[in-house]
Amino acid sequence: MVAIGKLPGRAVCAGALILVLAGLAWKAGKEGISNFYVQSANQEIKRWATPGQRFRGDEGTRVMHYLTESLRYSPNNAWSLEEMGTFQLRRMHAATDPALAIAAVRSANAHFHMTLIERPASPFAWANLALSKLYLDELDDELFAALRRADELGPWEPEVQQSVLFVGLAAWHKLGTAQQAAMVRTLERAVQRNATKVTEIVKSFSRLDLLCAINNSKLKIEDTCSRLQKSEPRSNRS
Repeated sequence: MVAIGKLPGRAVCAGALILVLAGLAWKAGKEGISNFYVQSANQEIKRWATPGQRFRGDEGTRVMHYLTESLRYSPNNAWSLEEMGTFQLRRMHAATDPALAIAAVRSANAHFHMTLIERPASPFAWANLALSKLYLDELDDELFAALRRADELGPWEPEVQQSVLFVGLAAWHKLGTAQQAAMVRTLERAVQRNATKVTEIVKSFSRLDLLCAINNSKLKIEDTCSRLQKSEPRSNRS
């Protein structure tokens, strides 16, 4: 009789367990569908980055569909949120209307903030947050903190290094002495991973003096440095 009396309780527990498992399976299924859509978007975005390819309107519409569907199935999917932010930055670069460009970068900034709520240890999200704030001309403490976090979390990630350098050089006059020194260390590491790209970034800000201070065999700018030292004394740089 005791055993029979326990059956209803066991049935309730079994039923509850089945409901929990069903809920987990449903959630996992939605996450899987969400990841499928964001992976499709990611493949499209990567293809634009290959030589000879560029952003096109019809492809952009398709990527937006993929990312929107991904977030519909899983609104807090950090991967989807970060890809949406990256996509919006690309839309900013492709926009011919200044108002649309600003709207795109504001959307990117919001998505990077949401990404970091879900994935605070992503160096890419921190670097992209700093990049979006630079484009919004928000050279504030949040931008400087984002640069530090990106540098701390992804010191050897080439994409992170290059974004940090770009933002750091653009905001150089606003950086404190310690953060300027950190930028130089990032520059030294970045040169080891992709000297050609890093040289392009530094040249775009006319800061070859920083490269010339680095003794690295991968740099092919000895003649340029020699001319720079003769024409632009280091004392003129700040």
